[in-house]
Amino acid sequence: MYSAVILAGGFGTRLKPLTDTVPKPMLPVAGEPNLVRLCEHLCKNGFLSAVVTVRYLSGKIKERLSDSCRGVDLCYSYEEEPLGTAGAVRAVSRLLSDDFLVISGDAVCTLDLASAYEAHKKSGAAATIVTHTVKKPLQYGTAVCDKNGRITSFCEKPSWQQVVSDKVNTGIYFLTKRALDYIPEGRSCDFSRDVFPKMLSSDEFILGYDAAGYWRDIGSFSEYLAANRETATGYGGAETEGSVCGDGFYLGKNSAFINSVAFDNVRISDNCSVVGSILARNVTVGDGCVLRDGCVIGEGAVINDGVRLGAGTVIGTGKTVAESRGDSVMIKNRLFSDGCVRIRDDGGIMMELYRLAGAVSLSVNGAVGVCSDNTGKHGGEAEMLIRSLCDLGSEVYDLGKCTRAAAKTAGYYFGCEITMFVTSCSGGAAVETYDAFGMTLSASYENRIESSYKSDAERKSGGMIERISGLPVLYRHALSSSADLSGVSVSVVPCPEAEGMERACRDAGANTDKAASPYTAKDEFTVNLSDNAMLLGQNGFFCSFDSCLLILLSLIDPETHPVIALPYFMPRAYEKAAAQRGITVLKYMCKPSYEQKADSEARAARTSCMFCHDPAFCAAALMSALHKNGLTLSEAADKYAKIVIRRGEITVSETEKASCMRRLYEAYMPYQVSATDGVSVVEKDAEGVAMATDTDKIRIVISADSEEAAEDAVGEIMMRLGLRS
Repeated sequence: MYSAVILAGGFGTRLKPLTDTVPKPMLPVAGEPNLVRLCEHLCKNGFLSAVVTVRYLSGKIKERLSDSCRGVDLCYSYEEEPLGTAGAVRAVSRLLSDDFLVISGDAVCTLDLASAYEAHKKSGAAATIVTHTVKKPLQYGTAVCDKNGRITSFCEKPSWQQVVSDKVNTGIYFLTKRALDYIPEGRSCDFSRDVFPKMLSSDEFILGYDAAGYWRDIGSFSEYLAANRETATGYGGAETEGSVCGDGFYLGKNSAFINSVAFDNVRISDNCSVVGSILARNVTVGDGCVLRDGCVIGEGAVINDGVRLGAGTVIGTGKTVAESRGDSVMIKNRLFSDGCVRIRDDGGIMMELYRLAGAVSLSVNGAVGVCSDNTGKHGGEAEMLIRSLCDLGSEVYDLGKCTRAAAKTAGYYFGCEITMFVTSCSGGAAVETYDAFGMTLSASYENRIESSYKSDAERKSGGMIERISGLPVLYRHALSSSADLSGVSVSVVPCPEAEGMERACRDAGANTDKAASPYTAKDEFTVNLSDNAMLLGQNGFFCSFDSCLLILLSLIDPETHPVIALPYFMPRAYEKAAAQRGITVLKYMCKPSYEQKADSEARAARTSCMFCHDPAFCAAALMSALHKNGLTLSEAADKYAKIVIRRGEITVSETEKASCMRRLYEAYMPYQVSATDGVSVVEKDAEGVAMATDTDKIRIVISADSEEAAEDAVGEIMMRLGLRS
């Protein structure tokens, strides 16, 4: 019987063109095919026989490994159709021992597998997942364990908003034959997405074991480059500092090959500079060439004399490059940050906008809406996006100028799959992106666009532009029809986000002729939509959006609004207020890793309760409800919003965010709700949520009985993060 299964059938799509001619598990790491290195490690840990599941370029794997490799006896199982990680194991179950190892062939690993196997046997677990601590777990599946090491939940490729652990699933498992009962025979099935969640729901014991040693997945160019640098020994001289060079490597005079990887028979001519790049087998680089960080050159490609390649340029297998490709086109960090793409104002803005348009055109099937803020500063950038999207074959709606709040409604007014809103940010412009429900895109959608951004989009026929000028009007009409403001006097503080608010209030029956006053009479209100400000009522009483919404949920008619949608990133006080009125609350994630049915239903429900997330709708609905119930703003607050709502941000190192979230999760473990954003926080007289962001921040929102209790809760969070004693 065989003691291990090596999964080696993947296509390695994210590593093309390197994998055009070499299967991903056979890519060289520190000069040797990774599968060969892995077999040697298995032998050292006592696993002397393995089944290798193969499909893509299987002949090259069999030819190199044969029936035995580095002390491990091998047999092969060919997949006619892709079966997924679990389906491939189920197909060879008759060949396996009672407890066996499953390991991916495309990860560099020196983890202590022998100790992990002993822990698995001792625990009696149906399955043991070998975990590893990483600083940025977004491309992996995270595993959350209780204090006894029992796994309680998973999240596959989480967004930062979903990260509550820095322990990731390495794809290395120890399984009993009992675990195989959860895998359907002959069907595609995945361990992390299908099998392990099913086992958890059946109350099976799955152990998480954090093994000592080195591990790195080589699923991306940056990870592959890092794995080579971290595992190689004996770097060359100054000209090849930090680099790994294959057999037959040639470096010409006055040339530098720094922090890079070269496969066999790579030739670099004189006066060249190659930094942070990967060159596949038989690549030739001509005289005087410059390759910036992140360049990837496919097998047999030729870079002609004098060519300069900008950061992140990818050249396909066998291609000849005769002309330079622009510098500073590729964004080095993640393309998206908090739902938007920042475009630098450094002369390359048009090229960046064109590439962004190309990425969207490759990723979107439906119409794309494009608009700019009503300052008028970014009409040129919006027009560039519109024309580029059309040239690239997309159906584009030019929505003109509008407020951000109006832009978020384009999806359900005009059926836009994505709406792109161009506005200002520090150092240039920002393109905010919204889905059909007016929310930021899911993490998987952003990743799809980001992957396409690195490809060269081609012009296509069929593109069209439709000029639409009615979005602000539709938004204003929806706002005016959402509330009855007869008998109410409203003054609106001018600001960009309040454009159209005064007209909407007047259309709803309000008197808008009176000037703003800090001391208003009953049924007189001042609305301020800038900088999270909100509503001013009688005797100068002020309420923020958080407090206004809490009051409104305690006053709205459940027959008119039987169902509302709220984000998980909100204290439970809001849900409790709605529940007391007999209102059903659907919850959605800020940025789910994948589109999920329950989450999509909650997102769709947002359109029928705009007051829950749009301050203008909240203000209008609350003024109407206060007038109807004969209450002043201060009276309603005393009755329905006695709690203190505190929002804030904690700055942490981006490399420490995941570990910080794990510490918070472990500290408040009894209060967690599965499949949500962030960590539920419960302290004496206070509760709330803490959630990581795309930047170096952890956001918190706390509801408490008093200002003192809110301060104490924030202090406890800081202390648990080790930021304050």
